[in-house]
Amino acid sequence: MLSLEETWIKAAVEHKIINIDYFSARTKKEHTNRDVEPDFVGTSKNGTNKGFWATFCHLRHQGPRCFTPNNILKFEVTSKTFIPSPKGRWEELIPIYKEKGLREKEFGGIK
Repeated sequence: MLSLEETWIKAAVEHKIINIDYFSARTKKEHTNRDVEPDFVGTSKNGTNKGFWATFCHLRHQGPRCFTPNNILKFEVTSKTFIPSPKGRWEELIPIYKEKGLREKEFGGIK
């Protein structure tokens, strides 16, 4: 079974939507279920936010969005795909994707 980070990287490179159960502890203090288009893992270009980045969140109909890994309570890759944003950073993940051999690894259960 892939870790959350490995799943995020693999889904970003392969353009697969992830469904997450998320608790927004810092802002609204609410539990939500949402489909997201994963894009990047790391710190924002301006250095203010660190986490798992999505170019688009289907619940909020906006992006980019940053998700704190500890607040992702559950995650599952869906069978849905997306067209990556031209402003996305997913290509920066390709070396990690290759190094970890993620192409050959299975996601696990697909929703």
